[in-house]
Amino acid sequence: MEEEAKNIDLAPHKLLQKGDPGTQQAIIKDVIPVGYFVTMPSGKEAYLPAQDLGFTGGLAILERLFKVGQEITVRVASIGGGGREILSIKKPEHAPPERKFTVSASTSNRYGSRY
Repeated sequence: MEEEAKNIDLAPHKLLQKGDPGTQQAIIKDVIPVGYFVTMPSGKEAYLPAQDLGFTGGLAILERLFKVGQEITVRVASIGGGGREILSIKKPEHAPPERKFTVSASTSNRYGSRY
């Protein structure tokens, strides 16, 4: 897992900045082994996958990158199963190829989310 952490790509020039067109500010709500659940300004919950950061996940690594309660700048990359927004923190030209993510209620409930 630590080896995979070397693939994390958070180069500042690739990340969205507050105020960039099409972005929103979201708050990290929960960290799960494959990414983050965040609260959008609308109050809805959305998902930021670890793949957007350049690796497949790992709770210990993800907990070090972003903390619960931290504000991050995101854009909606796609809509996943059940209508949940799938987010990216990267500028579109630096985002990984779009993938289909499914985060089921059973997955999120296992890690303490109400949704």
